[in-house]
Amino acid sequence: MANINRRNFLFLGAGAAVANAFGGVNVYTSGIENEQVLKITHLEIDIGIKHAFKAFHFSDTHLNYFDAVDFAAVDQKKKNHYHQRWGRFPQSLQSFYASVDYAMKRRMPMLHTGDLIDFTSDGNERVLRHNVAGLDFHYAIGNHEYQDRGPEHYTDDQPGVRKRLRQYLPNDLTVASRVLGGANFVSFDNAFHNLREETIAGVKKEFEKGLPVVLMCHIPPTYTKLFRENSRKNKVKTFLAMGGKPVSVDEFPLPGNPADKHDEKTKSFYDWLRGRKDLKAILCGHTHWAQSDDFSDTAKMYVAGGNFEGQANEIVFK
Repeated sequence: MANINRRNFLFLGAGAAVANAFGGVNVYTSGIENEQVLKITHLEIDIGIKHAFKAFHFSDTHLNYFDAVDFAAVDQKKKNHYHQRWGRFPQSLQSFYASVDYAMKRRMPMLHTGDLIDFTSDGNERVLRHNVAGLDFHYAIGNHEYQDRGPEHYTDDQPGVRKRLRQYLPNDLTVASRVLGGANFVSFDNAFHNLREETIAGVKKEFEKGLPVVLMCHIPPTYTKLFRENSRKNKVKTFLAMGGKPVSVDEFPLPGNPADKHDEKTKSFYDWLRGRKDLKAILCGHTHWAQSDDFSDTAKMYVAGGNFEGQANEIVFK
């Protein structure tokens, strides 16, 4: 029998999870002794509501499936890209199924803050079509949803992507609102750092409802020095996990601060948010590193770690 390495084993395990995620089996372990698929961080966030409730926050699943249609449509460079990305996120589908199973069994609404898929493809869209419909799910779009069949290439047709993916996702991908426990959870698209006028207007309108607001977006609006240091350490960890040569943290540059890329209307909007006492929290992702940091006097940013390796936040909102 051919040897089965860890990556291949996890891929086979993902197939088993696809078949059995809701059949009563334990999908929280990978099949490797003492290894857990899910790595849950438990948080409490005070948003000033009368009746506490739990929600499941996850981000950056990076599903990376492609089928024969995708493969036939691209050149060898892009085929190599597909294989490289699968090697980067071999556990993504298994982690997604385990996350959904965990949240459903506990009757928690699922709040996902982007990069559910690693790129748009027929294979990824089929996964969404058959596995997201009907879930108690609210979504903020990430930057990878805008990557098409090319390696790390962003599409020029952003409205087309939102329209295409909206078929499989439960809410609008520019701005969407959902009231939970007496608080307004508002997702918005900040995948390209600078915000569209319609996005800014849509978010501001949600504050007129007079409820405590929790924002959901993919990219944290700003990085403090500590935030950037943590993100750099995570990049080193990821590099080593992918087989890179041993390096020190100092050899990796600090990641840029997204605030440095904001145009005037986006800067003005985030400054406006900092002055809103009814903004209670911001849920986000993108960095693949679980952490929290200050945004304003009343709101912290809560970043979920990479769900592609099973990280997620179980949050008590109170």
